[in-house]
Parts: sequence; structure tokens; C-alpha cells
Amino acid sequence: MQYQSLADDLPSVSRLSLGSWNTFSRCSSEQLEALLARAFERGINLLDVGYYWDKPDTEDAVAAALRGLAAPRDSYTIAQKLWLWDYPEHSFAEQLGRSLQRLGSDHVDIVMVSRPTADLALEPFIGEVVALVEAGMARAWGVTNFTPEQLRDTLALVNQRNWPHPVLLQVQYNVMRRGVVEGPGYAELFAEGAIRLCAANMLEGGILAGHLERDRVNPPEFAEGKRPVHRNICRDSGGIRELIRERQPRLREIARDFGASPAQLALAFGLSHPHLGTALVGVTEPDHVDENVAALALLDCATEIRAAVDELAIEGVAHPKLFNPHNGI
Repeated sequence: MQYQSLADDLPSVSRLSLGSWNTFSRCSSEQLEALLARAFERGINLLDVGYYWDKPDTEDAVAAALRGLAAPRDSYTIAQKLWLWDYPEHSFAEQLGRSLQRLGSDHVDIVMVSRPTADLALEPFIGEVVALVEAGMARAWGVTNFTPEQLRDTLALVNQRNWPHPVLLQVQYNVMRRGVVEGPGYAELFAEGAIRLCAANMLEGGILAGHLERDRVNPPEFAEGKRPVHRNICRDSGGIRELIRERQPRLREIARDFGASPAQLALAFGLSHPHLGTALVGVTEPDHVDENVAALALLDCATEIRAAVDELAIEGVAHPKLFNPHNGI
């Protein structure tokens, strides 16, 4: 495993991290213990956890598995999501407090906040997140899907107020869905060393690995009883998913040239981003943990891989809209 330092007062985090939506919730208790045990054995030490609209027991399940493994608290790090669904009616402190109860912990290591809506003033919004760090409920903080403009304004604010800087930007990034992250707005921020990337949706919900049948089920459809194939996946920002499906066989061909699976090649692409903090994967099988970790060995030929997959980039990638399960988006 390779590790990346994010902040002086945080332990270095594994370049591959495990979790996010519809990962831990797809496992039985025994399967989840086995999954985390294998992840820890392979050096993964960062778990991405949250309270999810369709999987409200995820935090409880993770806590139970960690207890079952008797994993020391200082042997892993937790990145915990904060949502805007019921904000500001319910404060971030309330939201994180409930999550800490479910996790059976007095703190998380990184709290990740979704980007603010246009009607929210930036300073009190960011100040409320920083207050969680100052109160010891989180050791550091990061942002999810902030636009480059929002992130630059945030960095200017924390500099002015002498607040702790965000350590991670989590945004979708994969071998075909790359235009947003590699666009000038984010690229300049990364080049300045302002923040590290947490690459999400690395396998497009498994489609890049070959699960072409997977697709999105939105909250209204879910409420009517529709269920996804295997797992639910992210919304298709920019409407490029059909093109991704069409190009997946070509990804498989290129991967074969490198002696890799399509999943490994796709992960190697993301892992080779020069300003990566961690790459988030959502596997549920111990053997798939092994396969994913093996992608790190491909970084010895990262330049050749990036050149080989350049043809797979798709135009029209869009920044995801704000999500709210209450209104179906």
C-alpha cells in the first residue's frame, strides 16, 4: 500500500480507501467483517462512511464490524459525510452527533461537507464545519462537490479567519469521466497545492469493471418499489453513461495489453493523478480488495497507461447537481 499525508495532525491515509454509498450496506455482518479484515490486511486504513437516504443502518453496521474485529481506533481513519437535506433546520453538530452515536465513537477523522446551496452564506456555513474540528468532533474537514469557485472562496475565507484548511475535495473522477477534475478551475487549485483529490465513482458504479447492466434508481422510483441491479449508482451527470457503456469493451482491450483487468486499469488511471489524496472504491468482496490493491503495481507504467487510455475520455462531463432525496434529485 502507498500512503499520503493530508495534514500534520492526521495519520497518513491509504491511497486506496473503502466505502461510500451502497458499499458496506450490501454486506451481511459476517461479510462486512471479512471485507474490513481483508482491507486492513492489505493496508487500507481510510473508511468512507455516511448516513444514506436508502441505507440508514450503514454506520451501525460498520461500527458492529469494527467491534467484531476488535480494531483499535487509531488503526483506521473515518471520513464521515455531512448532508444538506435537513440543513439548516438541523445543524451540522446535530447531524454529526447522531452519526457519532451510531458509530460508537467520540470523533471522526475527517468530516466531509456537501457544497452549499446558493441561498447559504459561505462564512457561517464554513464556520459551522470548522467548529466541529475545534470541538474535537472531527480532526479535519474536507468538501464534496464544491465548484472551483466555491473552493477558491472557501480557501480565501479560511486564510482570512485563520481557520484550518480543508484537506480533501471529493468529486467524481474516472478514466472516461475526467473533464471536470482536469478542467482549468480544479487543475489550478491542485497545482497550487491548495487541496488533495479524493477520487470518487472510479469505476462508474462498476460499469467500467464490466457490470454494464447497472444504472441509477432515483428516490421517487425507489419509493415506488423499483430496485437497482446489484446496487444503486451515482446520477449520470452530463448524460454520458451510454457512451461509457459503449467504450467499456475498449477499456478491456487496453487493460489486456497491460496484463490487467479493466477495473485495475481504470483504478491505475485515477491513482496516477498527480494531486491524489485517496481513491475511493466500493467493492464488497475480499478478493476484489486484492484485485484493487494490485492496481497500485501498475503505477510503474502510469505514463504509458495515461497515453493508452486518452482515447476513452468523453466530452460533455458535467458537475453533479446538488442531491436531495426529499425532492427526488
